[in-house]
Amino acid sequence: MKLNSNKSVALLATVFVALLTAVYWNHFDNAFHFDDSHTIVNNGFITDINNIPLFFTDAKTTSSLPTNQAYRPVVTSLNAIDYWLAGSLKPEVFHWHIYLEFVLLLVLLYFFFLKTFRLVDGKEHRLVALLGTSFFAFHTPTAETINYIISRSDGFSTLMVLAGTLIYMSNSGWKKQLGILPFIIGSLAKPTTLMLAPILFAFDLLMENPSALVPKENFKSKRLISIVKKTALYFVVGAVMYKFTRGMFSPTWVPSNVSAADYLNTQPYVMWIYVKTFFFPVSLTADTDLELIKKWSDPRVLGGSFVIGLMLASAYVAARKRQTLPISFGILWFFIALIPSSSIVPLAEPLNHHRTFFPYIGLVMALSWGVYLLFEKLTKGHPSQNAKAVLATLVLLVLGANAYGTYQRNEVWDNDESLWYDVTIRSPKNGRGLMNYGLTEMKKGNLESAISYFELATHTGYGRHPYLYINLGIAKNSLATQRKDPALKQEAERYLREAARIGYNYPECHYHLGNWLAANGKVDEAMGELNKALEQSPGHTQAKMLLEALSRPAAEGLKVAEESAAQLNTPEAYLELSLKYYNNGQYENCIKACEMALKLRPNYAEAYNNVCTAYNKLRQFDKAIVACEIALSISPNYALAKGNLEWARSQKGQ
Repeated sequence: MKLNSNKSVALLATVFVALLTAVYWNHFDNAFHFDDSHTIVNNGFITDINNIPLFFTDAKTTSSLPTNQAYRPVVTSLNAIDYWLAGSLKPEVFHWHIYLEFVLLLVLLYFFFLKTFRLVDGKEHRLVALLGTSFFAFHTPTAETINYIISRSDGFSTLMVLAGTLIYMSNSGWKKQLGILPFIIGSLAKPTTLMLAPILFAFDLLMENPSALVPKENFKSKRLISIVKKTALYFVVGAVMYKFTRGMFSPTWVPSNVSAADYLNTQPYVMWIYVKTFFFPVSLTADTDLELIKKWSDPRVLGGSFVIGLMLASAYVAARKRQTLPISFGILWFFIALIPSSSIVPLAEPLNHHRTFFPYIGLVMALSWGVYLLFEKLTKGHPSQNAKAVLATLVLLVLGANAYGTYQRNEVWDNDESLWYDVTIRSPKNGRGLMNYGLTEMKKGNLESAISYFELATHTGYGRHPYLYINLGIAKNSLATQRKDPALKQEAERYLREAARIGYNYPECHYHLGNWLAANGKVDEAMGELNKALEQSPGHTQAKMLLEALSRPAAEGLKVAEESAAQLNTPEAYLELSLKYYNNGQYENCIKACEMALKLRPNYAEAYNNVCTAYNKLRQFDKAIVACEIALSISPNYALAKGNLEWARSQKGQ
């Protein structure tokens, strides 16, 4: 049986899928990690499949974390479908769905390679296409994307890119434009899909008519105009989809606060790491500790720039010969696919290995075709049995090594403890990694060990992150309970309040402070914090449940406060009532109670401050500013009024 026949390839493909499933078998029960927490675990919107239409109109449904509420309705819909299928938060269902999409992607990838290689010489290079597909499937870095559930956005968007590319390649005339449909769907999952437009331009430039490809022909105006006409609709739709999706982001979404110049300056080194990892995937980490490189003259930047230049030069040389066109196209694919994450748009982390899922397709194509050409050259088109045996052995060694690496990375992603311990080893300067491993220690009851990891994290660039303060507060509180130490409890409260102060736009900060306050009998203040959490993230399930539990007795307390204020008829009683109204989210009643207090005491600065905070919640910032200015005219050193006034002015400015 010929190795390149349909039957042999079908048999090899069946064996390949069986082996791939065996390699990934240990990943199906892996836990939720990272951004899964706010996009899936704490996102109450995905628990109701009827919310799917809402996902396409409101970006706040994407995440329980306001600063991360980008517009990715297709991904949120997929999460809701998996929750519906599972009936609860079962990661196994999510993993199986993602894996089946991955297998479908591999099928499209095989036909993409097959069609691309066929354009070179008209031959059916089934075995080369299958080996290239197998390498991508078993490639160890691929495991970083397949294991990370919310990174299904990378897998799905790449699936849509391949679908759009195959439609474009397989048709002529107006039918080429049918690839617009997966193009649009993919862009609603992740903006990287928009790179399909320049990829198709590169395909037309290099592969569509390779017999005419010589430099002087390639840059003739007629040829370029023809390519522009065929791909113009993709560029137009891409621009429209970018503007539309970006305009749908929640107003609470916060872009990265890192320097765009420093981020761009770091990317040559990052690209070098990606290239090195492609060939030697031995230093993968779930969370990098790479810091931005500020000097363009840094040897890492210069070295990375040299590698980029060398690869682009290789692409140019490969484009001059019909036989090496897939190498050129593959290299261009790699760089085009990296544009969204490795250019002028700064992301929170300069490097993430799951970002290479889409770009590595290009390098796999270039490598597999390059190996094929080298083998053909060494054997001069007539390979001996020994040569075939040597090549088969090398291929099996490479695939086997990557499969073993994939299996090991699946083990690392198994649970929080294994993942974050690996991060502390591979990225020891990563404060988030230290904090998250500390969390696993805290879950096991090793409070002192957890606190030591949290304190190590305070000495990193992550040291002022509100989540770190939350976890220090929780750990200190638990230790205080164990030791019955009031000093530790006060320290815990200080950390939680500081977390809510510096992380005022993080609902988790308000939820955890509210949880602590409720446990310590400060119900009214707890409800105020929980209301803040739900104002920022209406889908925050834990905050909603705790608030509901507190609201029943709080309603009775509010009734008592109303009766008490009416009977006592003192400014203090009405001020206390205003606070209870505020904590229950009744801001208009809060203002009315303050007005009653001011009738009894016109120069009551605290009452004016409460009026200010209530108007802030109602987003009537002009009235809030007036109230706080009066409070400060009465009490110039009133710190709380100063903070509320500053907030009102900042929000009015926005």
